[in-house]
Amino acid sequence: MVIAFITGILLGFVFFGGLYFSVNRMADMKHPAVFMLASLIVRMAILLVGLYLIRGDSFYNIPLALLGIILARTYLTWRVKRKES
Repeated sequence: MVIAFITGILLGFVFFGGLYFSVNRMADMKHPAVFMLASLIVRMAILLVGLYLIRGDSFYNIPLALLGIILARTYLTWRVKRKES
């Protein structure tokens, strides 16, 4: 169960870190809409495959992983806001 939580944190960092990276790079792209769509597809694929692999044989793994994802999002949001001010 702890592994599911830690994996959720890592998946959250990959997903939301990738979003932050994509938004920052969007201005440099020739076709930003295509870039953002591709970024979304890749980030969602990684997240969904990770959640699929985490689920295992215990129902409690998914909520713990989602809690880890939310924790990672909260941390990254706090860090970005702190960086901007």
